Amino acid sequence: SVREGGELFTWGQNTHGQLGVGSQSTLIQQPQLVTELKGIALAQIAAGGAHSTAVSLSGAVYTWGKNDCGQLGLGDTEDRDCPSHVGALEHWKTVFISCGADHTAVLSKEGMVCTFGAGGAGQLGHNSTRNELKPRVVAELWGARVSQVVCGRQHTLVYVPSLDKVYSFGSVEGQVGDETTPNQLIPLPMNLPVKGGKSYYGNDCCSTCNLVSIFTHFTQNSCLNGIATLTDKEVDAWISNSSSKHWESIKKNIRLIFSSEACINGSFLEESDKRIRTSNGVSGINMLQVQRFYERISKKPKVFQEV
Repeated sequence: SVREGGELFTWGQNTHGQLGVGSQSTLIQQPQLVTELKGIALAQIAAGGAHSTAVSLSGAVYTWGKNDCGQLGLGDTEDRDCPSHVGALEHWKTVFISCGADHTAVLSKEGMVCTFGAGGAGQLGHNSTRNELKPRVVAELWGARVSQVVCGRQHTLVYVPSLDKVYSFGSVEGQVGDETTPNQLIPLPMNLPVKGGKSYYGNDCCSTCNLVSIFTHFTQNSCLNGIATLTDKEVDAWISNSSSKHWESIKKNIRLIFSSEACINGSFLEESDKRIRTSNGVSGINMLQVQRFYERISKKPKVFQEV
């Protein structure tokens, strides 16, 4: 769970360190702060069978927990009890991540998909059943401009809007009607038998557009509502209403944002493409934007003092 102030809290089973709190105790019943991600403006979190992932607003990917199949994408099979930055995805421009039982799929801004982890059922889409310890591009989807990706236990679904098709790969047994269907090692369009203008997906009867709606609903609900960050409109409101009855509400808003490193960082990020190039030497923060902000609020001492 991520609070509006940007802090990530986890609780529950922790046998492989999947809570990211620096231990592998069997069970943690009370929410714990994931301190390793403090100050990072998170855009999305996802959990697998026993591993967890997070994506920042600047596209950085962090993974932790069970790693026996390489599902953390770190190049080895050692479990991690704290979030680790996936260096192989540093310039991937990640916008979405999804976890299966023991595999992970990542979607880039350009609509490319890479997968890693368990491949025994073909769920990685690489035309093999090998595990992958590092992120690997799904070559069969090259140029398809995928807009959404979702992992099941041992299968993966992607949606290609230009073709209005959902592609699947991995263990399709019990997923798409015919239980004798062998595992799919590459992405193939879902062959949904149509009857009376309706398509059948597993045991549920629904129209093709309903399937896409369910797909969209799942991916949207996997994203965060958004941590509190500044907008120009909001700053204008602070300045123009600092003497009005709205001041108490403005103070509350200022305190929420400026008491959190993550919210501050998220408020002054570079434009989309520039922020992706972050590294130890490049912060991804637009310092000119920070300077302009302080120049604006300096004209309203009340606001300046509160910030």
